[in-house]
Amino acid sequence: MPGNDWVSGPKQYLNDIAEILGKKHEIYVWRFELFVHRKPFKKKIENVKILNLPSIHSDNLLMYYIANLIPHSVLYARVVRRLGIDVVVALNLVPALWAFLLSPPGTLRVYGLQDYFPESASVYYKSYPKVLRRILESWALLVNKLGVRLADLTISPCFSLVDVAGKMGCKRNFFLPNGVDTNLFSPSKPDESLKEKLGTTKNTLVFFGLIEKWLDFDTMFDGLRILKKEFPDLKLLIVGSPLTDYAKDLEKMIADRDLTDSVVMTGFVPEEHVPRYLSLGSACLMPYRVDEFSGKVRLPIKFYIYSASGKPILSVLLPEVKRTGAKHIFYYHDGVSFAKSASLIFKNEELRKSMEHFSRDFAMDFDYSRLAQKCETILEQERLRKKRKRTDTGN
Repeated sequence: MPGNDWVSGPKQYLNDIAEILGKKHEIYVWRFELFVHRKPFKKKIENVKILNLPSIHSDNLLMYYIANLIPHSVLYARVVRRLGIDVVVALNLVPALWAFLLSPPGTLRVYGLQDYFPESASVYYKSYPKVLRRILESWALLVNKLGVRLADLTISPCFSLVDVAGKMGCKRNFFLPNGVDTNLFSPSKPDESLKEKLGTTKNTLVFFGLIEKWLDFDTMFDGLRILKKEFPDLKLLIVGSPLTDYAKDLEKMIADRDLTDSVVMTGFVPEEHVPRYLSLGSACLMPYRVDEFSGKVRLPIKFYIYSASGKPILSVLLPEVKRTGAKHIFYYHDGVSFAKSASLIFKNEELRKSMEHFSRDFAMDFDYSRLAQKCETILEQERLRKKRKRTDTGN
């Protein structure tokens, strides 16, 4: 039960792990067709079976889940029994409730707490009045707690969310970090033909990922304005696309700071081509907002992708990232510190090379093949544990 459209949505937690586990287990994915008119791409699906079940479409997340609550619940109750599902993994709010409530008693119920959902859900309603947003957050928190309490266990990509799951009422909580395909993402020389096409320079910074309101481009753009005085040929390469209308806000920020000639936006790029774009950067960026709780629990996928690609990273101070002890990150807190760190990376080749070495070594411990083994072990042990418990109690 993914938190997005598995086929056409941005890649999220457990997608790659499911593909690996699908080589030896039967894995079915319930497809939520979200934002169907805004995604011109489809992910490669090989080892999982997609359940394309009927949906009432809406680009409003709340309306989508409300409209589909009853039909999805009825369909799920039938499908999960017909397929003989042993483990159900849910990665979002409302579907977790009916998935866990309607699963057969012996099915292992796993909540993938991939984010602090009350805040991440409300970010899509930034244009709503503040009071209404607070009501939505309170509602999301209530639903989140109910789902976690119904679960047999949770898996989370950072330790802070493991703690959150415990406070929400689940007693079995496991850390399973985000990861990376280290074969696809690896250090490489700049793609000269792509460099010429995009007009990037040796003084290029790269951002890759979904472009949405949880990112802090304001501070980063302030830093770019300062940096441009020292490096007139500076380029920022933004690789990715939004699902909402946030692109308009981004374009205004760029224009207001007179950075139009310094920013190159590619739009969506298929994952298999992303390494070519990352190769063009001297460093990669993680410009998250840290003024809300979500900033304290982020340990993002792009952190591992950048690392596997052998890139130094410029990031806001994310406690979960700092906790890893990674040696290839410069942290910034304002435009001045951003510009200072980027300048050091541009000018000091020896420093850049040492950071590139650290980053690749760091990433190898988070290859998806290793994480898939860990996930499989957790699920198998917990399924047997639940089976023994049911036998002992006679249920």
